Amino acid sequence: MRARLALRSVGPTVAEVVIAVGLATGAIAALQSTAPPAGLGIVYLLAVMAVAIRRGQFAALTTAVLGVLTLNYLFISPRHRLTIAHSQDVVELTVLLIAAVVVGRLAALARRQAAEAEDRAGVAAAREREAELLAETAAGILAHESLSAQLQSVGSRISAATGAKYARVVLEHSSATSSGEDALPLPSQQRNAWLYVSNELPYDRALVERLATPMARLIDVAVEREQVADQVAEAEAARRAEIARTAILHAISHDLRSPITAITTAASALRSRDVTAQERGGLIAAIEAESARLARLVGDLLDLSKIEAGAVAPQADWCDLGDLAAAAARRFQTSHPIELSVPADLPLVRADAAQLERVFSNLIENAVKFSQPEESIQITGGSGPAWVTVRVVDHGPGIPLEQRRHIFEPFFRGRGGGAAGSGLGLAIARGFVEANAGRIVVQSNVGLGTSFAVSFPRVPQPERQEEPAALSPLGGN
Repeated sequence: MRARLALRSVGPTVAEVVIAVGLATGAIAALQSTAPPAGLGIVYLLAVMAVAIRRGQFAALTTAVLGVLTLNYLFISPRHRLTIAHSQDVVELTVLLIAAVVVGRLAALARRQAAEAEDRAGVAAAREREAELLAETAAGILAHESLSAQLQSVGSRISAATGAKYARVVLEHSSATSSGEDALPLPSQQRNAWLYVSNELPYDRALVERLATPMARLIDVAVEREQVADQVAEAEAARRAEIARTAILHAISHDLRSPITAITTAASALRSRDVTAQERGGLIAAIEAESARLARLVGDLLDLSKIEAGAVAPQADWCDLGDLAAAAARRFQTSHPIELSVPADLPLVRADAAQLERVFSNLIENAVKFSQPEESIQITGGSGPAWVTVRVVDHGPGIPLEQRRHIFEPFFRGRGGGAAGSGLGLAIARGFVEANAGRIVVQSNVGLGTSFAVSFPRVPQPERQEEPAALSPLGGN
């Protein structure tokens, strides 16, 4: 390959030597009437210098010899012969030849030094470009969050720097390439890394090879950062889980202790011979009430465990949300006024009726808990193009803004935290609603009351709908 390149460069070099000597000869021919021919030989020095700068020392020496011979043959007596009649002309030609050789050598040396300086400048610019690329890549690795985004950033920067159509970094155990790609292994210490570069367009492969090792080190940093971030996230999750577990155990133990203590105390009192029939009846009623409370708490805990484990398994069927809300409201009609205002033509939804009745029961119980005895609770309903909604509205103290994002968390007792209950009702309500593809939203104004909206997707209605059973009047309506 080098021999071919050398042969290709000989032709242009010979042509430039001949042209330079020809131009100098023409200039001497034009000026020979004004000065002796030997003195005009200095014109050939200009030709030697020009050739030396462009083609190097050997071409300059050839130009010098050819120029002296041409001067002797054409302009020094006897002409058209390579002989010299006067010794003075011999000295002048010899001096001219020596001067031409020296000038050519100096010009060639200057040319070589200039080329070396240009090469050094090119290398320095390339190193600067590589340093900038590595700095930008490092900044990109620090800026991106995911490892895939970091690898994509590395590939895009390499393609931009090398002129390739695209480049991609892959962390895998296979070095197989697709058509139109070159594969370069990256000496990563963390993962088996490969750089794939598109060879559809010419690109700077030498630059890619030089960048392989520093890029691999940056990839190691990215992998280590991801591993550390995962470890930190796992540690934080474990810490939060431990805190939540401790809080749940504390809440469960407190909620279980109260009814167990009441049952134990009542049972101990029943052993006394001094207990009257009336007191005995009260103690038995207390045992029954606390046993029911304990059973309700255990049932709530079981439901919550199913919800958190994703094992609710609703049995979907056609449901009338108004009927379910009315059935749940009957349990409280003797203790609190409730106003039911749900349209009779409310569209049916597909859900588990038992779970939804439990949802409305929990919401109504929550509303009763935070309402004054004389303040009624409203149950309203409506439908839109996409959703069917029933709302449970109370006129209690409302929920402070900082508590609203926590009210659906297990064991959270909002609105002052002093209310009775396990803190599981709203968590179970949300779990059942979401398990049935619905959503529950809270709206509250401090001092004005709270509204819980339960919505389910509106679906095409069955061709025949049975008339809903007549609802018994609710207390206070």
